[in-house]
Amino acid sequence: MNILFLIKSIALFLLIKIMTESVPSHLFSQKINGFIWKVLINSDLTYIAIESRNSETKLVTFSALSLESGDFLFREIKMEEDWNLSLAFAATSNLIITAFDQSLIPESKGIISLHINDGSVNWQRYNLSLNYADDQGLMVFDSKIQPRKYYRIDPGTGEILTEANEIRDTENRLIFPEILSSYKLPDWIDEQMINGNISALKYHDLEMVSFHQKASGSLEQRLLVYQGDKVFIDDILISGIQKLQPESFFICNKHLFYIRNKSEIISYLV
Repeated sequence: MNILFLIKSIALFLLIKIMTESVPSHLFSQKINGFIWKVLINSDLTYIAIESRNSETKLVTFSALSLESGDFLFREIKMEEDWNLSLAFAATSNLIITAFDQSLIPESKGIISLHINDGSVNWQRYNLSLNYADDQGLMVFDSKIQPRKYYRIDPGTGEILTEANEIRDTENRLIFPEILSSYKLPDWIDEQMINGNISALKYHDLEMVSFHQKASGSLEQRLLVYQGDKVFIDDILISGIQKLQPESFFICNKHLFYIRNKSEIISYLV
């Protein structure tokens, strides 16, 4: 075999291997005032919606980020109602927010729609309660009418689409890690310092794990993304805590998302 041809073939193989390796690339980091309480991604995968809360001022705000640029479409919009609101659904062109009462078991008592381009109010219906939402519309009912009758309305206009009594779950398009009591971590991780379970997800050829570790008399939550002995992300999500934190990261459409210090959302293309 021609030695030059062999060298070129090996070089081409190595180039293809490097190009096809899943190397995470940082997309964006954005900070929010207050704690990030809930995030939703619309089915078109064009934006991510954020509900943030400040427990001291009792203020809830809503934001939206472009998934393509990482820029805010609108940031920390607040409504006339300061606290008893919650992000419910990310439609194609608008956000659906529900209002609820102050009982121990809150129930939806109104629906507000915000334009995704600037956060302005699109429509609002305080006579309706939201049962669930999907790409086919919002399944709603009037809590003052008994027996309860469900019907579907257009999320963009609030107008009635069709009557329906069927209740079904919405499809979950997000990929979450598996919670494990044990996991084979890299040798350079001191497993004796780990407290609690490990969140683990294998995505293509990347290993993604999050765990709590002891640090200076408290705990910190750590996220690792690696492949063999190559570490691509090693980040402390939160430190100085006494209790274990909930879900730490998820993937949607090749985007890794995680929240740092409860107030900064970070995304990588993986």
